[in-house]
Amino acid sequence: MATKSLAAILSQNKQTQNPTTIEQEKRIKEVLSYPILLSDRVDEVVKEAESFKFECLEVGKKVGNLCQMLRASVSLSTSTTVGISFYDCPLRRIASEVSKNLEKSLALLKKCKRRSVLYLHHQQIKNEVWKISQKYA
Repeated sequence: MATKSLAAILSQNKQTQNPTTIEQEKRIKEVLSYPILLSDRVDEVVKEAESFKFECLEVGKKVGNLCQMLRASVSLSTSTTVGISFYDCPLRRIASEVSKNLEKSLALLKKCKRRSVLYLHHQQIKNEVWKISQKYA
């Protein structure tokens, strides 16, 4: 009795899937690609943060966990196992909310860069505190 290789079985399973399943996988990839891209941008901005580093790192950790979950969802949707299906409408709703929150996080984290208004204001306050402490010391 001849045994089929694992690759042959997987390719056969992929070919036997109906076209709507393959289109659904593409849609899930497209829906989740923007939040994944945003989470990668957030990760880059966290690395560039100069002020409030601890808080930025905490946000970065949470966004990293979220990104892992999004990537896992994409890989589950494109896996060859039969029986795993995603509902498209709730996934789109979740992806849009995640995208909104990641955009807000990205905007906030950009303010922690060296040349941002928040960083400059923080530096001015530190300088004033130093001047006052030197004056009364």
